[in-house]
Amino acid sequence: MSKAFTREDDAPEPPAGPAAPRLEPGELRYVTPEGLRALHRELESLDPASRRAQTLAATLPLLTVHTPRCEGRAVFGCYVVLRDESGNETSWRIVGPDEADAKERRLSVDSPLARELLGKAAGETVTLELPRGTMELAVVSVGDELPPR
Repeated sequence: MSKAFTREDDAPEPPAGPAAPRLEPGELRYVTPEGLRALHRELESLDPASRRAQTLAATLPLLTVHTPRCEGRAVFGCYVVLRDESGNETSWRIVGPDEADAKERRLSVDSPLARELLGKAAGETVTLELPRGTMELAVVSVGDELPPR
């Protein structure tokens, strides 16, 4: 269609910026102290006009810093070492959804594995239903810090 047959007010509206996460009344969105610092550093490194920067800027004021206190049980912020059926061990930290990163072994508290781990102590097991079948994992240790290797 020729430009001559269009009106200027027919121009599409620019897309709205990304919205902050919607929280229910009384809902808290936790982040570890280290996670909050990392998110602030990330925001500083981004172009303010970028979608990620806008999302972070809208999300950061909603976060509540929670310092972990594991006391032998897996809770938010704890490091958990798991052993699979083959004897392989992996370490995960249970964190908020805004700082979760599988490559860095940071597991969202909302993930199925983290939900199974919450409240567990060393020596207990968790069972996960996976597409390839059931997997059982043993909790090797739980702590405030990543255990030395």
